[in-house]
Parts: sequence; C-alpha cells; structure tokens
Amino acid sequence: MAFEPVKIGVLGYGHFIRTNLIKKLRQCPELQIVGIYNRGEERRKQAEDDGFWATGDLDALLARPGMEAVLIGTANDAHREHAIACAAAGKHILCEKPLALSLQAMDDMIAATDKAGVITHVNHGGVYTRAFTEFQSLVKERCGRIIQVWLRSSRQFGSWKMGARHFAVENPESSGGWTVHHFCHYLNMACELVDSPVTKVYHVLQKSTPEAPSEELCTSMIHFADGTLAQICDGTSIGGFSDMGVIGTDADVRLLNKEITLVTHGKTDPTGRPGNLSQVIEKVSVTSMGKELDALGRMFAEAVRNKTEKGLLTFRQVRNQYKVIDALLQSARSGQVVAVEA
Repeated sequence: MAFEPVKIGVLGYGHFIRTNLIKKLRQCPELQIVGIYNRGEERRKQAEDDGFWATGDLDALLARPGMEAVLIGTANDAHREHAIACAAAGKHILCEKPLALSLQAMDDMIAATDKAGVITHVNHGGVYTRAFTEFQSLVKERCGRIIQVWLRSSRQFGSWKMGARHFAVENPESSGGWTVHHFCHYLNMACELVDSPVTKVYHVLQKSTPEAPSEELCTSMIHFADGTLAQICDGTSIGGFSDMGVIGTDADVRLLNKEITLVTHGKTDPTGRPGNLSQVIEKVSVTSMGKELDALGRMFAEAVRNKTEKGLLTFRQVRNQYKVIDALLQSARSGQVVAVEA
C-alpha cells in the first residue's frame, strides 16, 4: 500500500453491513473504520461490542477527527437524506445499493455531491466478483458481437407462502420492493456486459401468494440500442442458483455451477448433417464465486487518494441505469412494453 489508509465512517449497522461488508472492509488495509452511526440503540450496542466507536448522532460521526469518507448502509429510503448531509460535510461517499428510491432523490444526491466535489461510488458488487470479471473477459475476447444475454438467479431465501420474510419483500416502502432492492444488481451486470443504451423493456412481477407485500420474482426482457436482447429473471425462492450466459456471433459463454463453458465452432459436423458445424468446448473453473468486497474497499480508497472517479460506478452513472428500473416498474404496472427515456 502506497498511501495512508482512508478514514471512513459507516452509517447503518444492519445485518448485511455488519456480517458481510464491514467484515471484509476491516481486512482492507487501505481503509480504517473510525466510527459507526446507527439510530437504534440495540445495533449501536452491537457495534460497540464489535470494537467500534458508535453514536446515534450523525453530526458526531461526521465530526470524527480525520474522517474523509463514509459508507452509507442505512435503509434505502434514507440514502438521500444521509448522502446530502455527508456531502455537505465534505465526505466522499460509498453508498450501498440501491442508490435511492426515485430519480428525483438521485438528482438531489447528485446535485449535493457535485456541489461538494466529493467522490461517489455505488456498491453493485456483482460486477467486481472474480466470477463475473473472468466471464466478462471471455465474452470480450471470444464472443464477437453480443446477440443475447441471460441472467437467472434465485436468492435461496424462501417465499412468503413458505413463511420466509425477506426485508425487501416485507418492507416495500423503505426497500423499494424486489425490483429496486435486488433486481438492480442483475440489471447492472447486463449493462456492464452490453455497451449500449437500453431502449425498451417489458417487466413482469410475481408473488407466491397475494398476501405478500411486494413482488418475489421478476422477469424482464430488455432491448438495447445495438440490437442485443437480455432476459433477466431474479427472485427470492428456495432453490438457490445463478446462471449467466451470452450468445455471440463467434461463440457462446455460460457461467453455471462454478464453471464457465465456452463453445466455439469447429469444422463441418462430423456426423454429416448438412450445413451444421461441430462444437469446440472449453471449460474453465471459476476461482471464486464470492463478493470481492475487499477489492471494492481498495478501489474506493485508491479513488479517494488519487482524487479520481475513474473506474467507479458513480451516482451519475447509476442514475442512468435507474431510469431503466423506472421504466421496468412502469411496464409491470401497465402490462405493456415501455420505452426508456434517452
């Protein structure tokens, strides 16, 4: 490490932040966590038991000596308020996804961070996993022009009818519902694979039972300006799987069960079927399927030290993707294909 650790404060001490994100960031020498803000006393006490200085006063956290940046991990509907306050205090911001629950809230956050001149990044962590980066490299090197993309996932949490109570499904007012809270990951991954604007979408929401407060399964068809078609299916069923693939003009690539399969063409089919080509199949074992949250921390710290947002997923960039989410929700309400604002 060629620089002093970036001192960062954390807003929110919920389950994911405590057990996943902070756990990994503590292993990142480029960052030093100097305090926790949490409104509720029980989680503040948990933060103190975990060895952190903690407070229920946001201004007290922002006044911590030498603190340069914040991680916003509070409820989704609080991101706007907290980002504006942190920007006004001159803190660089790493924000947990989703950025906010409306385009207007995002515009307010962008205006505040632009005025303050702070660096911003949103944690859509799927694109920083080794599995995704290895998959994306093969797509770029071998597939040619992308024709189709699919991303299909189950959260392995269980459905409302089974008795599961995922926070995003149980609290759509604060989470935004499954489309905003979790489906946004897969939209981000599709947009990273396809370097083209989205032009129109069709989105269907499903529940395991009418009593569920929010959707539990989302299925979308997403059209890109270059002609690529993406199918994304994501939900919180009990199964637990992830399947990602690309059909290109020169090859097909699929990531399934910790293995990438690359299929290219060989000579004429040896069985003699007219016009058919034989397959050349290569398999690559994925080195890791887990979230590389320590890599996320290093990347953010380096951006803060180098005073650049290059390589980051900034608030402004994410807003463009959330225009697509807005159109997805419009499509679900209307049952129609919806054009995405240019």
